[in-house]
Amino acid sequence: MFRLSIVGNVDINDISSSSVVHVGDNINTALKTKVFAVQREVPFYYGNEGSFKAYPFYQRPFPIPQPPEPFTMCVDNLGSFIRVQNIRILGVSSSAVLQIGSNRITSAEAHIKNTRQFVTDKPGPKEKTTFVQLGKEEGIGFFEATPKR
Repeated sequence: MFRLSIVGNVDINDISSSSVVHVGDNINTALKTKVFAVQREVPFYYGNEGSFKAYPFYQRPFPIPQPPEPFTMCVDNLGSFIRVQNIRILGVSSSAVLQIGSNRITSAEAHIKNTRQFVTDKPGPKEKTTFVQLGKEEGIGFFEATPKR
């Protein structure tokens, strides 16, 4: 059954990474995201990085969850309208969908690999670092400490 979607107000702060906002009826929604993120303390890049083929993580089939036992669902759609008054969303990200309306098939998958690389053997004095340690009144780094008052 197809219905008319009536939306008063949608306020969305951010939509990213293969995400969709759809108002109205749809038959099939297929979303897929592959992300390879490298964060380095020293920003040096070799130029040949970021190949998804180098990581078997991206080649694995995505598991499809199955219901633990059979179930029966009864839906009673009263009327021919879907009414939405107000929606406020902070973010829709990484293969997500916000849909107001009917949809027959939805499939979404996200493969995200975060790599963080920090320098362990830094040249120079050992007491100097490039980060701020938490839990102390003053930070440590290549800057002058603020005098205490």
